[in-house]
Amino acid sequence: MKAAVEIYINMIVLILITSSCVFFISSSLRNAQARNFHSTVTAKIEASSGSERVINDSIMEAMKKGYTLNISPVCLYEDKNYYYVELLYEYEIPFMGTKRNSKIEGYAR
Repeated sequence: MKAAVEIYINMIVLILITSSCVFFISSSLRNAQARNFHSTVTAKIEASSGSERVINDSIMEAMKKGYTLNISPVCLYEDKNYYYVELLYEYEIPFMGTKRNSKIEGYAR
C-alpha cells in the first residue's frame, strides 16, 4: 500500500514538472516569434526605403498576430529617413499566472 501511494505522488510531481517545462518553453517560443517578427518588419522597412504601403501592411499583420506595432519617422539627417520601430506584445506563463507587457525597440534605416 505504501508503494502505491509513493508511485502516485511521484507521478503527480513528474506531471507538474513536465507541464511547467512545457509552459516555459512555449513562452520562450512566443518571445522568439515576436523578436523574429520585429526583425522582419525592420528589414522590410529598410528594403522598401520606408514605403507607406509596407508600413501599413506591417501594422495590419501585427494586429492579426496580436501585437501592437508603432512605427514613427525619426529625422536625424535631412537626406536620410530613419524609422523607430516598437513592437508591444504580451508575455505570459499560464502555469505561474504571470502576464506582462513586453516591448522590443529598434531602428530601420
